[in-house]
Amino acid sequence: MRATVSFLAAQVLLLSAAVATEPLVFHTAHFADDTVVSLSLVGNQVAASVEYDYGVFISLLQTRADGDAAYSDPSKHKASVRCHPPQAVSVRGVVYPIPTLEAGGADWKDDLWRTVCTPSIS
Repeated sequence: MRATVSFLAAQVLLLSAAVATEPLVFHTAHFADDTVVSLSLVGNQVAASVEYDYGVFISLLQTRADGDAAYSDPSKHKASVRCHPPQAVSVRGVVYPIPTLEAGGADWKDDLWRTVCTPSIS
């Protein structure tokens, strides 16, 4: 139990430090017209529900092929992340189960979960 609490405290500190310095891009999507959309972590807070481990805020940036910003969403979109089984990301009350690492996954919710719940190796 103590190890779990220590691990979670370390994750909160790491996530807080990363978000405090600059947005942490956790997912990038490339489209046929050379548009690139990046999703970033721009804040965090204590999860609103005891069922979740983290409450995070996400921003969106769209760029053109030349690298110029085409659109920067001024909103911060809230999501809740549950690291322990059953792993999930919740957005606006919709719960998205996260597949096991063995099953893979390639969408932004999987990438958000991995960024928040998987310790970085340095």
